[in-house]
Amino acid sequence: MIFKILLLAALVRLLIATDKPFLCSILYAGLVLLFGLICGGPLVATLISTGLAFVCASVYFCLLDSIHDGFFWWITLGAGAFVGLV
Repeated sequence: MIFKILLLAALVRLLIATDKPFLCSILYAGLVLLFGLICGGPLVATLISTGLAFVCASVYFCLLDSIHDGFFWWITLGAGAFVGLV
């Protein structure tokens, strides 16, 4: 659980530095795929969860990239951390 929060924090930092939300989404989805394969789950289920993780991460990082700074940026950041806990 704490690993997800640290991963999201690192990817948000990468987003701030590069302004490339899809790079962050690809990295996140790649790690979901890697951990899914390491854990030995069914391949189809791992691929579906990787696809869903890519879509959700893309929406999240695109929102953060489009908002830039301000109160709503912090709200979006906090919502992503909350979702990372679930």
